[in-house]
Amino acid sequence: MTNHFISLVAQLAQRSISPSEFTRVLVQMGFGAVTIQSVLDSVTPAKSSSRFEPFSPQTPYEQWMSREGVPIHTGYSIADVRALEVTPWARMGAKGAFIDLEGSEGTDGAYLCQIEPGNSTQALKFLFEEAIFVLDGEGESAIWHEGGEKQTIRWKKGAMFSPPLNVWRQHFNRGSGPARLVSFHDLPVVMDLFHSADFVFNNPFVFRDRYNNEPDYFELNESKMIGRGSAAMFNEAERAAPKKRTIASGLVPDVNQLELHAAPSRGLKNKGVEMVFSDNTIQTHISEFATGSYKRAHRHGPGSQIIILGGEGYSLLWNDHPRYSDAAKHMRVDWKEGSMFVPPDRWFHQHFNGGEAPARYMATTWIGGKYFAKSLGGGGRTHRLNTISTKDGGNMVDYPDEDPIVREMFEGELSKRGLKSQMPR
Repeated sequence: MTNHFISLVAQLAQRSISPSEFTRVLVQMGFGAVTIQSVLDSVTPAKSSSRFEPFSPQTPYEQWMSREGVPIHTGYSIADVRALEVTPWARMGAKGAFIDLEGSEGTDGAYLCQIEPGNSTQALKFLFEEAIFVLDGEGESAIWHEGGEKQTIRWKKGAMFSPPLNVWRQHFNRGSGPARLVSFHDLPVVMDLFHSADFVFNNPFVFRDRYNNEPDYFELNESKMIGRGSAAMFNEAERAAPKKRTIASGLVPDVNQLELHAAPSRGLKNKGVEMVFSDNTIQTHISEFATGSYKRAHRHGPGSQIIILGGEGYSLLWNDHPRYSDAAKHMRVDWKEGSMFVPPDRWFHQHFNGGEAPARYMATTWIGGKYFAKSLGGGGRTHRLNTISTKDGGNMVDYPDEDPIVREMFEGELSKRGLKSQMPR
């Protein structure tokens, strides 16, 4: 109890817990009103560190990351996010790190949080959306409005969930090994717009229209299956079929167990599903495609945070021109489970299954599903052109129009592994 009290006082001093929340917790611990008021009067809040350097080549979000004291992993791709270095993060009360890949371009980002067995994070609330994917481990999270009743949700590897905007949340490791979480979030936009950490982390506004402690908010059931999918994933003909292709929930217990729906407009033998968490604007989708196949090339705005859920293969990325050989810049990303990359703004990219099992990936971005966001480098607007050929003003390169070298490279990769192509001639 003593350690918990000391931790709470430290959080109060650092402004990571509000005086009212501090009071509520101490009342639950059995402290009297006089004692609590004495503590409140004696604690001097730390001076705000929310001021950012103006006219700086670094954005406010970049400045904020550098002050947090944890690693910042950059580049175009990460071979395995489960193996990235994490270090103690005072704000989180656990180990952590940032992932700030080139293709994010200030529209969104990611961070890692690692909780050791028997430990928990600090209680935090903040004014940005996040969708959390469980990379390893198991545990639970408490979620509540200021002064309100807590809801507790259980999670394990493969789960994805989203504490609603600006609610309190605290994550607990209930397993025997470390629990590692990756959060995909829109903090870069929020921090750059308001350039005030106090506004983001100490804002009292309650979004009851997003979350009002509904008892089934974090349950996945038939009522959470809505809509026929967005134009980013399914073309008009596919969306005409009466299937519910979008999940709107606070929690998906295991993304690898979801039913996927045929989406051949995005690629031969391709299937997918869309997920909107906690009434967010950012959205997640999953795609799976068979061994011996690859998807159609496409492009869109920045910020698609792609993480590989299973299988192995590679992706080609190139700029400017639909024809791979005619592009000025080329890039290849080899991937497996745990790999992560973000295609740069309006770069064409194409995903190839080079393994013996279906390849599955998940992407979180401004796709423009439930809430259409046109800004942010084209965001949802450019994603909605993913199933329309470049010949018709869209962003997709159909198989007959692709550079022949793309097919040659793929067949060469399969030959090295003794695999056969399923792509039609």
